[in-house]
Amino acid sequence: MLNCSKPLNVSRISKINVIHHIIMWMLCGYLLIDIISGFFVIQMGVDLKLSLLYKMPLFLIMLLMIALYQLSLFVTLFFVITLLFVTPSIEFFRASQISFFATDIGYIIKILMPLTVFIYLASIYKVAPRFTERWTRFALWTNFSFLLFNLGLGALGFGRSSYALSDDEGVGSNGFIYAANELGPTFIVLFGFVLHVIWNNYKKFYIPMAVLTLLCGILVATKTAMLSAFLLVFLIPIFNERELFFRLTWLKLKLFLPAVIIIITLIVFIIDFLEAIGLYDRVMWVFSEKGIVGVLWSGRDIYSKDLIDIYIYQSTLFQQVFGQGSGGVAEHLPRKYSAEVDAIDSLVWFGFFGLLTCLSINFYFIKQSAKYLLHSKSVIAPCVLLVNLLLLFLSQISGHVWMSGTLGISLGLLNGVLLIDYKKSEEMNA
Repeated sequence: MLNCSKPLNVSRISKINVIHHIIMWMLCGYLLIDIISGFFVIQMGVDLKLSLLYKMPLFLIMLLMIALYQLSLFVTLFFVITLLFVTPSIEFFRASQISFFATDIGYIIKILMPLTVFIYLASIYKVAPRFTERWTRFALWTNFSFLLFNLGLGALGFGRSSYALSDDEGVGSNGFIYAANELGPTFIVLFGFVLHVIWNNYKKFYIPMAVLTLLCGILVATKTAMLSAFLLVFLIPIFNERELFFRLTWLKLKLFLPAVIIIITLIVFIIDFLEAIGLYDRVMWVFSEKGIVGVLWSGRDIYSKDLIDIYIYQSTLFQQVFGQGSGGVAEHLPRKYSAEVDAIDSLVWFGFFGLLTCLSINFYFIKQSAKYLLHSKSVIAPCVLLVNLLLLFLSQISGHVWMSGTLGISLGLLNGVLLIDYKKSEEMNA
């Protein structure tokens, strides 16, 4: 865990000032901005880039605050940012295409946003523990409320359909969050957090919340959202058994029957859904030819092979280390330069260093949450470990996790709560 026990130069910032309140309010409101941005795109056909204009200043301000409190961590982050910028900068000066350069800047911010939020929270916790804890949890609850509000709009028929059947009909709804593929990972973080809190504090409300989670997953109707809803509902209680996780318990037996019933229900729903959109025969053909992996990847294996061929056979050693950027890849694959498998995309776009950065962030979060699941009194650890594991799995099945603009802040906040829980238990045992 980040070392927050080292003495800080608090004379430079001796109290919580207006900048921290601005950052916290921005962390609370980011999902609302995504919804407003999607509204303009979906309803008016105008992309004002509100999300990028909102998150880039937030990212830079948090970096500044990290520099004031934890200079060594800032230097490390700045070094990583600089290396990730190498290829996009070279590609920009070579091809002078501002659109690809802007895309790569966005990807870099998305990759580092969870870690930046986490380090920011770690940096200010030492000087303002109560402030940090109160605002971090409030930010998660606020963004969950915005997500639920957005899904409510989708249920009423507003926003964008997950799948279009014709010009006037569609199936599923993302509400006004335009980046539909990024909704599933954000769903995991925010619904996972709320389910965990309710299970540990208000068990009698867990079943209604579980039903709501499943209904929201079905509403979105993507395989990521439906699978995530099911796994969260049944794994949150099991992960909270902690040291009994690998033992057969009465709780697991009680969960088995409803889990089987819901699985059967989802299978029936998915079959009807595929028939409605005319993809049932195609999916069955893919299943017979390529098995369950082919169905889950939905053609991503083909795009992945194309990108791997580019990485191995059409890249210099420099490009293999630092990547080609989205512009460089587009020269080889002008129609679709993404495999939608995060490990493959990060490897080709930002090279081995980019892949290493993404994996390091993910495994750091997983390592810490697993450590405190068994060896501390951290209440939130089971939820954080489950969420981090699910996101790592989904990043390679459906993509749009490591470079998700909708996910990053919520993921950083959730892992920040783990840090706060750990520090509180450490202080109580001191």
